[in-house]
Amino acid sequence: MKKYILILLLFCIGVITAQTEGSGKYSIKYLDINTKNSDFGTAFYGEDKLVFATPKKGITLVNDVWLGNNQRYLELFIADIGPEGQLLNQKLLKGQVNSRYHEADVVFSKDLKTVYFTRNNYYNKKLARDDKEVTNLAMFKATVNEKGEWVNIIPMPFNNVQYSVGHPALSSDEKTLYFVSDMPGSLGQTDIFKASINESGFGNPVNLGDKINSSSKEFTPFVDDGVLYFSSDRSGGMGGLDVYATKLKEFTPEPVLLNAPLNSEGDDFAFIINQATRHGYVSSNRAGTVGDDDLFAFIEEEPVVFKCKQLITGEVRDKSTTEIIRGASVTIKDEAGNIVESVIVNNEGMFAILVSCETLYYLEGNKEGYTAQSKKLTTSNEADKKMKLLILLGTGDILEQEFAPVIAEEPKPEGMPEVLPEEIVKVRPSTYVVNIEPIYFELNSSYLNPDAKRELDKVVDLMNRYPEMIIESGSHTDSRGIEGYNVWLSTRRAKSTVSYIIDNGVDASRVTGKGYGESQLINECFDNVDCTEAQHAKNRRTEFVIIKM
Repeated sequence: MKKYILILLLFCIGVITAQTEGSGKYSIKYLDINTKNSDFGTAFYGEDKLVFATPKKGITLVNDVWLGNNQRYLELFIADIGPEGQLLNQKLLKGQVNSRYHEADVVFSKDLKTVYFTRNNYYNKKLARDDKEVTNLAMFKATVNEKGEWVNIIPMPFNNVQYSVGHPALSSDEKTLYFVSDMPGSLGQTDIFKASINESGFGNPVNLGDKINSSSKEFTPFVDDGVLYFSSDRSGGMGGLDVYATKLKEFTPEPVLLNAPLNSEGDDFAFIINQATRHGYVSSNRAGTVGDDDLFAFIEEEPVVFKCKQLITGEVRDKSTTEIIRGASVTIKDEAGNIVESVIVNNEGMFAILVSCETLYYLEGNKEGYTAQSKKLTTSNEADKKMKLLILLGTGDILEQEFAPVIAEEPKPEGMPEVLPEEIVKVRPSTYVVNIEPIYFELNSSYLNPDAKRELDKVVDLMNRYPEMIIESGSHTDSRGIEGYNVWLSTRRAKSTVSYIIDNGVDASRVTGKGYGESQLINECFDNVDCTEAQHAKNRRTEFVIIKM
């Protein structure tokens, strides 16, 4: 087991499914700077310098040694990039960055004024420990001043004493921060997440989903021109951790395993590459290394090749009434009749299926009590193309067209007057809610802030004026992130609002709460559909649905 994992992550082990064949062509070179200890985790600092992690130099002190491998705690060093990628003039980084504990895995902004890095959860001279007395990893942001010193170090808002956060990477436009965590909602041992970067701070963490993450460990993301490189120990690789690549498109293709000699029978991780020169670095403990982990320079002689993918989206409706059909199935078969994928539509009758380019498919919609409808479809050679289909069950063929649903009017809740009070608004057919401002929660929290409580007071006041009213507090998320985590978080938030209403004098029999996660989206922004942040925000809502007036 790689000591790098023990040093940095303190996570457990796992395996999963086989992946695609390897891709890309690389030549690789061992670096003379390597020591008998762990040397790994490179990051470009401009065009001619490199930052990496290695244990402290000098005299070893008793409290300076990590018992995991009897080596000194990791520090961050900087070196000049010399001929053939060799590293020269190694120096300890300046400023407040290196503490008495581990530091590693960094990424710099293009202007070199901002840096994100990983450290043991140590801040303000305090070492945080979880319920098992384990110190997890945390991620920090710092400013690099004119002297090259790291100052104004602050923790990321998604750090938590109970789980690890680390391995930062930036998108090319620097509007997205990628990182690794084992936070609730992770699919495997560790997953790759992303968070938006904006003027007010950072968005909520979003799991990259099962097209990238597995039930094993995903580590060390790096983004280059819309391509995400990362390491994983999933089965189907060459051994241990291997480097994979995938396009960060709206239809994420299956990760591609990079060819040898970049990958080996050992652990290969912390891949970075210069977009212009296609020169890069990778860390490995392959046979022939001097230390636990060593640094290697490489040249990409041929690029990674990705499979061309398209996305079929749509919804299933009754041909006679045009009402959505919940529980309908949509199946895609290949030319030989083999099932490629079969999905059940969501509560809004919608579906999304990823398919290959230039391929003949048979698409079929079905639901008990209806006549199955099918059509032959051949995809084009246009990568990342979206096709929208409206499937009408009853009689007739599948119609290829933009969505043009006609929703039949549904009955009102019991006791609902013909003329609605201004405090009540109809948001969807047969769905009437209390008309209040949106209730927002802090990141990964069910804590009610003062603004939320003011809106909930309006709900309490309305229920006092209508003593027969029964409501349900429904908390919803958008489709991003893991479904299980979304349900868990929305359930906590729903319970929090219900408790507040009951605590303010409303009988508990008149109010219930339920977390729906992403199961009741109000637009077509389901998984793998390209939507704006504003469109996603419409799904992140807490509604007080009126059951009875």
